[in-house]
Amino acid sequence: MTGLPLSGIRVLDLTQVYAGPTCTRILSDLGAEVIKVEGLRRMDITRNFAIADNDSQEDYWNHAGYFLYRNGGKQSLTLDFTDEKAIELFKKLVPEADIIAESFTPRVMDKLGLGYESLRKIKEDIIMISLSGYGRNGAWRDFTAYGMGLEPASGIASMTGYRGGDPLRTGISFTDPYSGVAGAGATLAALVYRRRTGKGQHIDLSEQEAAIPVVGHALMDQAMNGRNPERIGNRSHWFAPQGCYRCKRSEAESTSGGGDDNWLVITIRDDDEWAAFCNAVGHSDWADDKCFETVESRFEHHDEIDGLISSWTREQDQAEAMHLLQSAGVIAAAVLNPKQVLFDEHLKARNFFDRVDTGDHGVRPVPKQIGAQFSAFAPDTARRAPKLGEHNKDILQGMLGLSDEELAKLEEEKVVGNAPVSEVPVALMRMFVQWPTTTFLGMSALAALEADYKQQLGIEDGNGDGS
Repeated sequence: MTGLPLSGIRVLDLTQVYAGPTCTRILSDLGAEVIKVEGLRRMDITRNFAIADNDSQEDYWNHAGYFLYRNGGKQSLTLDFTDEKAIELFKKLVPEADIIAESFTPRVMDKLGLGYESLRKIKEDIIMISLSGYGRNGAWRDFTAYGMGLEPASGIASMTGYRGGDPLRTGISFTDPYSGVAGAGATLAALVYRRRTGKGQHIDLSEQEAAIPVVGHALMDQAMNGRNPERIGNRSHWFAPQGCYRCKRSEAESTSGGGDDNWLVITIRDDDEWAAFCNAVGHSDWADDKCFETVESRFEHHDEIDGLISSWTREQDQAEAMHLLQSAGVIAAAVLNPKQVLFDEHLKARNFFDRVDTGDHGVRPVPKQIGAQFSAFAPDTARRAPKLGEHNKDILQGMLGLSDEELAKLEEEKVVGNAPVSEVPVALMRMFVQWPTTTFLGMSALAALEADYKQQLGIEDGNGDGS
């Protein structure tokens, strides 16, 4: 889309899974033309995750919700790098590109002959960003990494958990999206530098290092005071009380017998907010209790206070309680589950969800990647993800000038194509990625399944006209 900040910038995107695709999705939303390069023998594994409606018919790899979100707006080119012809084709694309993004372990690109020093000989001002788990040098450089291991390696997991309990993950692979955002910022800085100097560069992004500043305060406490932080669950080191408190079930949940997972987070920073809270919930006597009159005494009696607060929240609707406390000047937030996020009126008012026509599976609400609204332009976000190899012809013939015969030969040799090549038959793979929904429920991978979810989202007719 013209008029966007990165209009005219082209990215060759070799990244997969989460961190790298997040980086390049942001560049795409800001106007860059992003060409996602996958191999038929090594396509992005997220094409196997969360198949829409759990029913993909033939080409399940083109219907994964996870892939849709990370790769919306990109083009798809397949090149099998186990074949030298694919590597040569990629090299021919390099002069047409501004940025190359990859997320392999450091040895891979050099082994393919596609390392930065090789590519800059083809295009001197090329910008290359390498997102790896631990960076391109050091004892851990060749370690394979996923968010599951990078959260602990960055120090985050050592701080996350309940008092006296084990380290816990945050619930997502936090380092992945965080590294993706950091990678997009680093790439934008490299573009500005190239515009000023005419020089490209290689960005070596360690996902471990990108996440470490999140725990910077704990590192400084250790460096200055010799202390390691204690895991304290939902409590605060500075404010009391603070916690996550159970609320009552909704009327619909009570009727159906399901649902017992409504929560409210509350933070009270000082004595005035404590008094405001007590008055708002109809227990001004709590504010008069000498045991609770200072932040120090509230820390000392935190367990008792938590019991009092819970006795109130258990009788409250989480949303109504949030609004009540916020109106009294107390920090409070309902813990929203994914369904509540999808239907949240505040997010709806801010047009946070795009209604994206995914093709075979109709319209779906898709959250924006960038949590910012710009006064001068609107990011180009409401675009579907590409089907595998969807743009092979446009790129290989339109950009590189291959003939029909040359393209047909590459397809015959499985150097390019639009279906994965695997020793496992496609029918068997489909069975693995499309377990019955009852299986997901039994694994506790799903908390519930609502048969009318399309009607609720207003997408039953597939045209997105619902509200």
